[in-house]
Order: sequence, then C-alpha cells, then structure tokens
Amino acid sequence: MNKQKIILKWLNKEYGNLTPVVNDDKTFYVDKDGLPIFVYYQDEKIGWVYIAYKKIWLFLESVFSMGKLEIRELLEAWLEDTYNLRGYTPTTVYSK
Repeated sequence: MNKQKIILKWLNKEYGNLTPVVNDDKTFYVDKDGLPIFVYYQDEKIGWVYIAYKKIWLFLESVFSMGKLEIRELLEAWLEDTYNLRGYTPTTVYSK
C-alpha cells in the first residue's frame, strides 16, 4: 500500500465522520467531542479551508515527512471525496 492510500485510510478512520456546524457564514466540521477539525467561510472568494494544525497537518508533516504542497494536494482530494468540498484550498491554522 502506498503512502497516499495509508494516509487517506487514516484520515477517513479518524476524521471521516465529522459533523458540520454552521455558524453565520462559517461551517465548522467538528469531531465527536465538538472540537473543530476544519472550517471554511461559505462566502469567501478566495476559497480557503482551514485545517487544525495539531490534529492533521502536524501529523502529516512529522510522521510522513510531507511538505506543504503535498499536504495541500492530498487534503484537497480528501475533502472533495469525503465531504464534497470542491473549489477550496486547504491551509492550516496554527494552534498551541
């Protein structure tokens, strides 16, 4: 199994069943504890989707030695396939 398939399997296992929560012009996708994993602005012209750094981005950087562009491309495909989010570019939200 190649690296991308392993990562997609992990993403779907850990974050493939998030709940969307709409708050004004933002849609948060939260886990079973109500913690946001990613968020996007529905009317944002740029089309960013903000990914929680410690939950996903850091894991992909440290465990799989992925760079920003590689992570972005993989997450874009995953968000399209899993959550039907098209036209959004993943970026990260750094949190402590």
